[in-house]
Amino acid sequence: MAWQIRSLAEASQRVRGAFRQYMPGTDAALKNNFVTVTGKVLAALSHEFELRMAYLARQLFASTASAAFLARHGSDVGIFRKAASPAIGLITGSGAPNAIYPAGIRFVSGDVVYVSTTPASASPGGDVTFSVQAQTTGAATNRDAGGVLGLADPVLWPFLGAEWAVSTSGLGGGADREGDDALRERILFRKRNPPGGGRLTDYENAALSVPGVVKAWAFRQPLAPGFISVFFLFAGRPNLIPTPGDVAVVQAAIDATRLIRIDDNVAVAPTPEPLDLTISGLANDSAEVRVAIEAAVAAMLVARARPGVAGDAFTLSRSWISEAISRVSGEDRHVLDWPLDDVTYTNGRYPVLGTVTYAA
Repeated sequence: MAWQIRSLAEASQRVRGAFRQYMPGTDAALKNNFVTVTGKVLAALSHEFELRMAYLARQLFASTASAAFLARHGSDVGIFRKAASPAIGLITGSGAPNAIYPAGIRFVSGDVVYVSTTPASASPGGDVTFSVQAQTTGAATNRDAGGVLGLADPVLWPFLGAEWAVSTSGLGGGADREGDDALRERILFRKRNPPGGGRLTDYENAALSVPGVVKAWAFRQPLAPGFISVFFLFAGRPNLIPTPGDVAVVQAAIDATRLIRIDDNVAVAPTPEPLDLTISGLANDSAEVRVAIEAAVAAMLVARARPGVAGDAFTLSRSWISEAISRVSGEDRHVLDWPLDDVTYTNGRYPVLGTVTYAA
């Protein structure tokens, strides 16, 4: 039963009753009476105590705890708040043929500075590949494949090219500090799925421990006994689909914790499958309502969808789409013309919002 906090009026009435019971002849309801003033003070103190006790009662459970108490719940089971992390990856450019360059060379993209982390050797043709890491942390440090970084100190390195291209894996792994809701979800998942010496949930926990990973699903491959695939979503990416750089970071985390050494490529990015919608008869049709509908459907997909695999396909219920649309503030009536039925996903495909068509 939830802790019930009495109102000030209820507490005051209880105090007046106590005065009458234990001090016969007194009446705490009279104005300008010492007992009346004392009763009000005691009622206010009682109300403050009950508020404090209600707060402490919420901290007893991870599902309702806040801030520092939530972190304590997590630390009891080895779950700690994920700190912000920098993006890492490879960039390529030109330098002096056969030259050897040390670590510590700076590159810049926007307001983010990246530093080479290991020495690099130029090829006879002058091609150089640097492994770099952002000096700051956060999702803003990620860069897509093909992006361009500039050499920050051309005077110090006159033979290095001015522009450097991000490799096909991108600069990934950058993530913001984990919030309370995400931490709570991981703690509850860990409590409900304790370590089991190589269970699927162990792989999911390993992926979820990586900064930026918001969801993870582990599957056994039915046609390859002993092999596992871990699909995951990464914050800050379009439709939360990870880049190859994000996959590499999660793979490294799984390799560092898993007990069973099997397939080397466990971490996998889901294959996005656009879900096109056709909506007609939309009452109170406006640009604001349309934007809200698309945001609601996208949020529903994140909350309820998962990748489908062979032997464990995922079926997206058509009713979930209609439900998400109907919950939008301002939406009064609609007809979902497409899809006509539930949609099934397999082979690592994951539904993301595609084109939404609004018909008359």
